[in-house]
Amino acid sequence: MNILIADDEMSMRYDLKLAVERVASEDEHVFFFAKNYDTALEQIKNQKIDIAFLDINMPGKTGLELAKAVKEYDPDINIIMVTAYREYALDALRLYVSAYLLKPVDDNELREALNHLRKPIGAAQTSARTLNVKCFGNFEVYVGDKAVRFSRQKGKELLAYLVCLKGASATRGEICASLFEDSVDKNSVEHLKKAVQSLRKDLSEYQLEDVLEHSRNAYSINTALIQCDYYDYLERKPGAKDLYKGEFINQYSWAEVYIYHLENYR
Repeated sequence: MNILIADDEMSMRYDLKLAVERVASEDEHVFFFAKNYDTALEQIKNQKIDIAFLDINMPGKTGLELAKAVKEYDPDINIIMVTAYREYALDALRLYVSAYLLKPVDDNELREALNHLRKPIGAAQTSARTLNVKCFGNFEVYVGDKAVRFSRQKGKELLAYLVCLKGASATRGEICASLFEDSVDKNSVEHLKKAVQSLRKDLSEYQLEDVLEHSRNAYSINTALIQCDYYDYLERKPGAKDLYKGEFINQYSWAEVYIYHLENYR
């Protein structure tokens, strides 16, 4: 695989190269190097890069600015941010980078990051897109860097509810009790039907209708098509432990119960 290492310090570029070779020795690697924003972007445009390690603190434009430019040019490149400072973690992960590593880079954390890339190297893409979901703070949904437009707010809330179940199914009664604060009567079932229809239509506009799954009278989501900060946090992925700041899906009252579990999960 082709790897770009962008860092203004030559020693850091060399150390990271050696670290990658240690933890992924079974793969063949071709390394490219850059010491600033302009050189890194030139490499991105001239080479087929699979993974880009970007230092946040570089002279001129920052690594975060570079990450945005890389994603705009080629969203399939896996970006791993590398820095000596923790405070940039949230900004980096909002860009849906694959990982956030602190200097000096730990071999185990590097290995974990390479084993959980957002875009598997060389894997056949069954879907050209994934749904990027943000649960910490307000619930927001993106495809790439663009926010998903929902035709009905209850469709968006239904997706939030199912995301929290992490692939488990919910019956119509369970969904109605949470979203409509009602039993399964004729009105609530009709409201749910409209929410499902609108959500499926909204997802189909991004070729992601397979995210929503339906079996008998229950609904769930296909988590293989979703990238989610909540999932990353629960799986303790590198850099994800700083994501939770005490807020979780602020728009919906039913989500408050998850805050209790998150507080005890720290």
